[in-house]
Amino acid sequence: MGNGRLLRRLPNILTLMNMSLGLSAVLVLLQTDHPYKAFIAPILIVLGGVADFFDGFLARKLNAVSGMGKQLDSFADLITFGVAPILLINYISACESFVVIIVASLIYIMAGAYRLARFNLADFSKHFLGLPIPAAGIALVVYSVTYPLWITPDYANIRTIITTAFIILLSAMMVSKKKIKRIAAHDEKVK
Repeated sequence: MGNGRLLRRLPNILTLMNMSLGLSAVLVLLQTDHPYKAFIAPILIVLGGVADFFDGFLARKLNAVSGMGKQLDSFADLITFGVAPILLINYISACESFVVIIVASLIYIMAGAYRLARFNLADFSKHFLGLPIPAAGIALVVYSVTYPLWITPDYANIRTIITTAFIILLSAMMVSKKKIKRIAAHDEKVK
């Protein structure tokens, strides 16, 4: 395999790295006795975001944008910016209203999947509709990291309301039909 062919595969390699970082965050969060999971999982998700940025950037620069890359990128993003951040939110809010947070979490993941499918089926070269799932996922990570700093355990009901409202707001923003101008025109990998 020549260097040119290897370079053209680099975006998909980065996409798989994004996916593996998201899966690693999920696996860390599923460990019942891991003492640092609230610290490690956000780092893994953010690193997945870095890989996600560079896979699209390199795909454009190397003229390696493909349908396969687009689909693979969506699967990776659903894990890294959908499932992993929601598990993180569920971990930090485990003592709160379980059913309410679970329902909001399911809505978020379904909204993210819908958002990614809509992106894959249409041409959004000048703009895209709704909030991209990487932005929503990173917003959940920032929320989870700052969560213990701004609300005390004495206000569990208020925390449940705020957390649920934030998850539902991000879900609604992802599936909205509001046009958002693209920062990088012709970016085939931004969802």
